[in-house]
Amino acid sequence: MTKYDGVIIGAGHNGLTLAAYLSLAGLKIAVIERNSQVGGGTSTQEPLLPGYRFNLHSNFFMGFGNSPLINDLQLHRYGFSYIEPLVQQAATFRDGSCVVIHQDLNKTCDSLSRFSKTDADTFRDLYHLYAVKMRPLLGSMMYNAPLPIDQLKDRLSGPEAKEFLSHAEHDLFSVVEKYFVDDRIRTLFSSYMHVIATENQPGAGMVFPAIFSNVMGFTLPVGGAVSLPNALLRILEKGGGKVFLDSDVREIGLKNGRASNVILDDSSVIEANYFVASAIDAPTTMNMIGNELFSHEVQKKLNNWHWGNHSLVTLHVALRDRPIYKSREFDPDIDSAFNIFFGMDTIEQVKQCFKHCEDKQFPDVLMGNGACNSSVDSSYAPAGGHSAFWWPFAPYEVDGSAQNWDEQNDYYMECILNVWREYAINLQDDNVRGKFLFTPLDVERLNINMRGGAVRMGAYIPSQLGINRPHPELSSTRTPIEGLYLCGSSSGNGGGVNGAPGYIAANAITEDFSINRPWKPVALPEWKN
Repeated sequence: MTKYDGVIIGAGHNGLTLAAYLSLAGLKIAVIERNSQVGGGTSTQEPLLPGYRFNLHSNFFMGFGNSPLINDLQLHRYGFSYIEPLVQQAATFRDGSCVVIHQDLNKTCDSLSRFSKTDADTFRDLYHLYAVKMRPLLGSMMYNAPLPIDQLKDRLSGPEAKEFLSHAEHDLFSVVEKYFVDDRIRTLFSSYMHVIATENQPGAGMVFPAIFSNVMGFTLPVGGAVSLPNALLRILEKGGGKVFLDSDVREIGLKNGRASNVILDDSSVIEANYFVASAIDAPTTMNMIGNELFSHEVQKKLNNWHWGNHSLVTLHVALRDRPIYKSREFDPDIDSAFNIFFGMDTIEQVKQCFKHCEDKQFPDVLMGNGACNSSVDSSYAPAGGHSAFWWPFAPYEVDGSAQNWDEQNDYYMECILNVWREYAINLQDDNVRGKFLFTPLDVERLNINMRGGAVRMGAYIPSQLGINRPHPELSSTRTPIEGLYLCGSSSGNGGGVNGAPGYIAANAITEDFSINRPWKPVALPEWKN
């Protein structure tokens, strides 16, 4: 029997964020990981050819430069860095036109003005409001446990706060239509809103301010997404902690009503002095410790967890030359764009794509975003080569069965590549050195808690956002079981690469056990004007 101060289930970036913070606080932490490597949703591999590196899940670290992890953990000292490209995003259309989003606000508005001066002015106003003025509020909301709406309203006042809260009255399409008038620009931002696995339901518009605040803040981790968990792992090991790889947790054990250990599949036991925290999905965690320990309402919610109607199917390609888009004739800055959307030309096509995903069909309209990472960071490919990907939206069960992703893999891969070729003029066979399709079924295989290819570990819908993620009784990372905490992507503010669930859990655990923190917690959200 091995004993640590705390035991964390899952060595993805959220679990390792919690482990790193508590290591700084002087605790000796064990992290249990069923896979043979750390990373979870922040994984990087070379599945095609040597030197061609691909991020199999997370690629765009949205707004990560504003994360408290950067300075609190001094991640640069442990091998993590990122690049924030000057040309952030673009959307290219079949007629050869494109919209380009720069870090430079004036250049962005110049691009938008080619379609609509009104929309360019609106973008400028929204950027100043959400990406600049209200940035501290959005950061405090991200890195604190979600508050009940009544408490949040008590802390927010004034016309800007009223406008902020009004987004909960909209769905994803109506909130975009509220602000923008040009169909192409509406199409771009409607697609952008779906990227984080948000589904179009009444109330889903509440995510707009946070998503919009990062529209010019996408970052690429140098060397691969796995560089983040590797840096967190080094902090853990420096503090005397350990990750147990290839170890599957069968059960969370109780002692005198308190979570006190984990039992592995081989029946070995790892004891915890203070706590057990789960960085895997909440439904599985509940089953590991016993459904009967949770209220009927929690059991019902987690047993009916909505994993999502759409996932992502990713075509990874090893290239000789980077993709060249025909819309460079319209705006040559697209050559430098990091994140590029294509496949959709109208709002109706966006709606059609997600309707097909909901109906479990391979979409007639393949649409999504992708990047050529090696154009931003040369370490993603060997000299004389490039690594690129495109991940259109797709259902987990496709055309009747998830197994069709395996059985018809070549067919789906060619369909996706052919659509990409409609926009990029140089993706012919002589430029493609290798290609492979990472499907929603593969997502689940690599990360078993991303059930049904749920890349965010549960859809972003109003009933699974804010204090409802995963349930109001669990949203603070604390649970009804003493010593048991949640810190995975299905927890409050989880689902993206931000470390928020791990950070929130670290503050909760240090508070509950009166452990001194060598960091200053992010202040509670407040807005008065």
